[in-house]
Amino acid sequence: MTAIAQDYSDLTIIIPTLNEEKSIGQLLGLLEEISPKVNVIVSDDGSKDKTKEIVESHQGSVNTFFLDRKNEAIHGLTASVIDAICKCQTPYFMVMDGDLQHPPEVVPDFHEMLNQGFNLVAGNRVEVAGKWGLYRKLMSYTAVLLGRLALAIRRKNKVKDIMTGLYGSEASLWKDVIKENREKFTLEGYKVLFDFLKIYPQKLKVGYVDYVFGTRNTGESKITKKVIWLYFKSLF
Repeated sequence: MTAIAQDYSDLTIIIPTLNEEKSIGQLLGLLEEISPKVNVIVSDDGSKDKTKEIVESHQGSVNTFFLDRKNEAIHGLTASVIDAICKCQTPYFMVMDGDLQHPPEVVPDFHEMLNQGFNLVAGNRVEVAGKWGLYRKLMSYTAVLLGRLALAIRRKNKVKDIMTGLYGSEASLWKDVIKENREKFTLEGYKVLFDFLKIYPQKLKVGYVDYVFGTRNTGESKITKKVIWLYFKSLF
């Protein structure tokens, strides 16, 4: 693990949320321990619990902005992330889940690689904590296989884990793509990185950070039948 630096003022961590009151406070506290200068955008898709109140209680300890999307016409994780990227004021951003399944201790590694000149740094799941059932394993394997095939047909960049929701990149690069191609993203879906890779026309310098995908201890999975359908629709 890279030694933890003290200044991440050039990085914004984007956390898409929907009813994450049981974990968001702990996550923000862990990020504060990594660096008191960390920038955070919590992009909330209309939580009906205390997510907003908890985030606002942390605004004095970390540079946190609560992006309230409850009145937006289109809801979805992809739309939440895209809107947050457009609000980003730092050269780099990093996306991670709000349920602690993505370990915040990998932030220093992402930050270092982005500063080394990688256009995209993707999380690479080397292990999944806990046990996935046969259906979840089959669904994940099929999604990855079809996603890689879809990118290969298009002759686009590929990453080791195209399903990852843990990644970092250059804010200006994504803002340009979003400005010209927003309608090409599956805004109601949840695989933002996959959509970006389909759209981006040039080759990227890609780096990887290995991590263990944690067990969800609170809340419920956002992977619904509708989300699965939207992903398969976006493949073609």
